[in-house]
Amino acid sequence: EFGVKQAENWNKDQALVQGLKAAVDTFCRPNAQTVDSSVRDKTVKPKVKLSSVKQAEGNHPAVLMCSAYEFYPKKIKVSWLRDGKLMTSEVTSTMEMADGD
Repeated sequence: EFGVKQAENWNKDQALVQGLKAAVDTFCRPNAQTVDSSVRDKTVKPKVKLSSVKQAEGNHPAVLMCSAYEFYPKKIKVSWLRDGKLMTSEVTSTMEMADGD
């Protein structure tokens, strides 16, 4: 309720409104472009963990599992190679699991 009254008072003050609009063009937009570029152009290589996992059921006594963590940007491509050749069969993958980071 207090915030609503503050907003109503500020919106009635046309000098304040015009000053804030001018600040958007002189301060906010130029700084936002600079900050956006400094963040957007950064990348962080994934930390990768490779492990052998025994299946409870199945034809194989164990499977290899590859997990990738703490990477940026969000999209990465993980592929399995056997003798330098891309594996397209006998490979299962999952979607990214959210971890809040």
